[in-house]
Amino acid sequence: MRYYPIFLDLRGRRCIVVGGGRVAERKVQALLRARASVHVISPLVTPRLGLLAAHKKILLSPRAYRPGDLKVPRSERLEVTRRVRPALVFAATDSPNTQRAIRKDSEAIGVLVNTADDARESDFIVPASFAQGDLVVAIATSGSSPALARRLRRQLQVTLGREYRSYLRFLREARKQVRDTVPDKAKRAKIYRQLSKAPMPDRLPKGAPARAAADLKKWLANVTGTQRG
Repeated sequence: MRYYPIFLDLRGRRCIVVGGGRVAERKVQALLRARASVHVISPLVTPRLGLLAAHKKILLSPRAYRPGDLKVPRSERLEVTRRVRPALVFAATDSPNTQRAIRKDSEAIGVLVNTADDARESDFIVPASFAQGDLVVAIATSGSSPALARRLRRQLQVTLGREYRSYLRFLREARKQVRDTVPDKAKRAKIYRQLSKAPMPDRLPKGAPARAAADLKKWLANVTGTQRG
């Protein structure tokens, strides 16, 4: 296994995307969904990126990449930025020279960089992914076939449908209830394992989410010994 799979908490963390085309736009949208603080550097950007900048959803430097851009000038520091050094850098330009410069500058300050369309020059790759509420599924082929990863993602989106949103909301609340009402750590672990086998995903597609939720709450009360009467 070449790549170590990991989910990063990028909330409020500064991420830099160099480039303003459709590839850069996809990177930016994914970073915003993760609530990162995004800085885009590019003389030209897509209309959507321009709109995000106009609404102050991203910081835009409308110019070509310059050496030192991975460090934040004091005048451009954002309130939400945790560190001067970016958490991640994405090189998404159509200039091989610029791509190499970004890679070199990232290495110099010890920041992980993703070079668009060139896994060999990247410290990490971005998997094909989708989310159903708290459920996040990411698929990668180690760079062998991103197209296959996207096809598998579409297949899993059908299998792991929107019903998992409500199921995971229940599980989140159930875990909280167990944590607050079951002091014994070993017993809590056993209940968590039982929760993961709860039947809601099988019942929700049949059109009875309210009943399924009620049944599972009763089941949880039985398991935790909190049922009354």
